[in-house]
Amino acid sequence: MQLEAALAAVPLFSGMNPDELALVAGQLRRRSYQEREVIVHRDGTGDALYILTAGKVKVAYSDDEDETIIALMASGDFFGELSILDGEGRSADVIALEPTEVLVLSAEDFNRCLADMPGIAVSLLRQLAGRLRRSTSWIRALSSQDVYGRIAQQLIFLSDTHGIDVSSGGRRIALRLTQNDLAGIVGASRESVNKAVGYFKGKGYISVDAASYHITVHDRPALEKRCQQ
Repeated sequence: MQLEAALAAVPLFSGMNPDELALVAGQLRRRSYQEREVIVHRDGTGDALYILTAGKVKVAYSDDEDETIIALMASGDFFGELSILDGEGRSADVIALEPTEVLVLSAEDFNRCLADMPGIAVSLLRQLAGRLRRSTSWIRALSSQDVYGRIAQQLIFLSDTHGIDVSSGGRRIALRLTQNDLAGIVGASRESVNKAVGYFKGKGYISVDAASYHITVHDRPALEKRCQQ
């Protein structure tokens, strides 16, 4: 029953009835990863779908000098579907940011589920459409905003998707975000990110816990206004 409950909390499977959930749950394997452990390697074989049930991961593309962070994911998210659908290799690394647990569904079982349970296919299309819309919005931001605007937009997004309300006011992003991480997310140098973060801190828009690398957003309207400049 625990696996069925975990599946029901994932948007991709939330529309399934109890019998369907039980059928999929019977095909899952549970795996655990430690912080910084690579779950999926870029260019690896797309042999499984991964469903996050605990912890957080980053989807990243790295070369010898730089890292581009494509997405940050938490419990309820899934990854690995593209390689199953198109038969190509993995497009990026997926790395645990903290102790993480996933449920693994083999490509063969996933394709069988899509054929036998059309509702999963519809949910998958909705999820992929949402990701495409977010990607389109971010591409537009990259072409039209400076570093300050891009950081402001990402801080708003991360506070919405990974934020926790705090008693002192604002939303604390429940992710360890170093300046290198932010640079990888917004496509800028660490020096540029350092200046922007310092500016936002000085204005009181955000605060940063230097020990844990957690950022708290205190003035969302000010960040939203900066996105529009």
